[in-house]
Amino acid sequence: MNDTFKSNIASLFPTPLLRIDIPPELSTACNVFDNTELWHDKDSRMEYGLHSRNTYVMDEPECVQLKKFILDLVKDFAQNTLMYDYDEWIFSQTWVSWKEPGQQHVAHTHPNSVISGVFFYGYGEEGTPAIQFHKDEYQGTGQSIMLKQKPPEKDDQPPPFAWKTFTMPYKPGTLLLFPSHFRHSVPINQTKYTRKSVSMNIVPKGMIGDPHSLTELLFQKVL
Repeated sequence: MNDTFKSNIASLFPTPLLRIDIPPELSTACNVFDNTELWHDKDSRMEYGLHSRNTYVMDEPECVQLKKFILDLVKDFAQNTLMYDYDEWIFSQTWVSWKEPGQQHVAHTHPNSVISGVFFYGYGEEGTPAIQFHKDEYQGTGQSIMLKQKPPEKDDQPPPFAWKTFTMPYKPGTLLLFPSHFRHSVPINQTKYTRKSVSMNIVPKGMIGDPHSLTELLFQKVL
């Protein structure tokens, strides 16, 4: 493909993902993460991992500074990247998630949420599974076509249009924010260590929609 033709290719509807390392004095302040009760839903498969019974862990008093720090980032991400016109954002739910050896989480999205996040607060050793994001080429069509891809021309990654999955590295203190419809998964933990994170769903506080078009919806957290 010549350069003239390439210059006419538009990148439509890219999906933003924010990765930031939270200061250690904030990321290690919430001891509640390691002290909360963990369980697995009897209707789900055990290999999907454990999560906390408390699904509002970021509302614990000792997490107040970390909570404010993350929600300030969310507001900036929402207003200046996603271009949402809301001044205040709230956690609808936040929960601890552990992936012990042999456990995973299949590809999924987060319904009833606008922005989702993952905060990695600890892991045993390098090599515990990262998070993978997936390209939904046939979302909603029920189609799945296995196509052979041309290898890259150089010894590097294929161009972004050819990516099917993207693995995002992390370390303790890493925070990821992304639109809740962005499909993601956790590969099988093939180490002897536990992968520890906090998942979060986030919505704008207050009324969204329009009363004249009968689309009003109120987001107001009550505990």
